[in-house]
Amino acid sequence: MPAVEAWLLGGPADGRFTHVEVDDDGSLPQAIVLPQSGAYLGAREHPSPPVQHRYLRCAGEVDPPTFRYDGPVPQDQ
Repeated sequence: MPAVEAWLLGGPADGRFTHVEVDDDGSLPQAIVLPQSGAYLGAREHPSPPVQHRYLRCAGEVDPPTFRYDGPVPQDQ
């Protein structure tokens, strides 16, 4: 699947570029969900599970395409 580089604003991926897959006609998705593993301090037997975070595409033609942080995805979704 073809991909483009997109700019992420806010959240745990603030200020980073990432590859976002496009549809067969080259359209970007309205939202992307990225898993993010957090660092922690202290001793634990097992690491915490990754949390998924949602980024929504900003309106308008922006080069590179820009996605703004929408918050963590609830665990039940």
